Amino acid sequence: MRKKYVVITVLVVVFILLLSLPIVDRTSDSERVIVDYTTRDIIHPNCFDQAEGITNNVDEMSLSTARDYHEMEIRDECSVERLPEGKTSLLMKIFE
Repeated sequence: MRKKYVVITVLVVVFILLLSLPIVDRTSDSERVIVDYTTRDIIHPNCFDQAEGITNNVDEMSLSTARDYHEMEIRDECSVERLPEGKTSLLMKIFE
């Protein structure tokens, strides 16, 4: 009987840890972004109208493709806010 409670307690603790540890990316790699090939900028779609210095040489792709294969950067202030880097917990991701 006591062994059963220990196992349940351990499972609950593991579940809580999984929800609270920062293991999930804050921005998904599959997030669609707009890229400018001339300036090599990554722009969040909601920030496109207010972005400055954008040329007509634009395209849409995933964030991971823009970063990894085209080596572009997020420079626009609005895009930096909307495409945060780093990890977050599952619990925080659920409540976003």
